[in-house]
Amino acid sequence: MDKRTSIINEPHKISHFEDIFRLQEEYQRNLIDHKSDLQFTWIGEHNLCYTIGKGGNRKNLLNLSKNNVFTINRGGEVTCHMPGQLVIYLILDLNSYKKDLDWYLRKLEKVIISILSHFDIKGKTIPGLTGVWCGDKKIASIGIGCKRWITLHGFAINVDCDLENFNQIIPCGIKECQMTRISDFNKNININEVKKIVKKIIQKEFNLKFVSK
Repeated sequence: MDKRTSIINEPHKISHFEDIFRLQEEYQRNLIDHKSDLQFTWIGEHNLCYTIGKGGNRKNLLNLSKNNVFTINRGGEVTCHMPGQLVIYLILDLNSYKKDLDWYLRKLEKVIISILSHFDIKGKTIPGLTGVWCGDKKIASIGIGCKRWITLHGFAINVDCDLENFNQIIPCGIKECQMTRISDFNKNININEVKKIVKKIIQKEFNLKFVSK
């Protein structure tokens, strides 16, 4: 089977973070153990929760209750997931691409900028920071894990979510970081329309052949 083949999972319902986290780890483990050559792509939404990287500063949680905070095996600081935000997880074998995490991060930024461009939104990167901004506001966050060059986690794009949820944290550990969303530029945006574009651009940029499970 082509090593660029990926299972695609696009649930219509809102998903609990912990369920999809376990699913990611399962596919990563199967690739590491050579039980499967299938990569994995997940495109969906989460119930409200917060995640923080294994080396993250918990002071960035502010006064947030720890009940819906997950410390996970990715780099980066704290971020927020919620309905109306599109989350994309990519379990990719970088042995089939390029064994360079900086290359991979920059590739994800390029993917996000291409997605935004489709909706006539100009995204940009900021030197020294990871993610994508529109002007001085952040619209998409990236957080990845990697083991034996098999990736975990991915990125999140704010589509039409409630940005007030970010007030409970210092997003990505960046003080005075302001967030924005696609609906601030396009009030009639439909998240399912964004999903279609995300799928198309990911497939193109990573030369993936999508299959159902």
